[in-house]
Amino acid sequence: MTFTQTSDTPQQAIAALLDQHAPERILAVGRSELPVLAAFCQAHPHSCFDQAPDTPLPANLASQRYDLAIVADCLEHLSKQEGMQLLGGIRNLNASRLAVLVELAACDWQATEF
Repeated sequence: MTFTQTSDTPQQAIAALLDQHAPERILAVGRSELPVLAAFCQAHPHSCFDQAPDTPLPANLASQRYDLAIVADCLEHLSKQEGMQLLGGIRNLNASRLAVLVELAACDWQATEF
């Protein structure tokens, strides 16, 4: 994982990531929908994404493999232990790439922990 802090908006950062990697299967985990994902999938009909609102991942999603998982508006609502389990599980079992968007001021995480 690489920590990157930019002046881009979260939507712009995700759009750049999607353009760079062009994933076919995307997992989005978090309470908020990300309009950039719907726009990407509309522009790339071969791509699809699944949405999980929180942890734990539903069984039908937890058993699948994705090219990219995006965790946004999620860690701020979980204990650090739950967040670590979620990220570790996704990293180890579900995704080739993992992107995490988090408001550090709203949670117990530090940037260096990613």
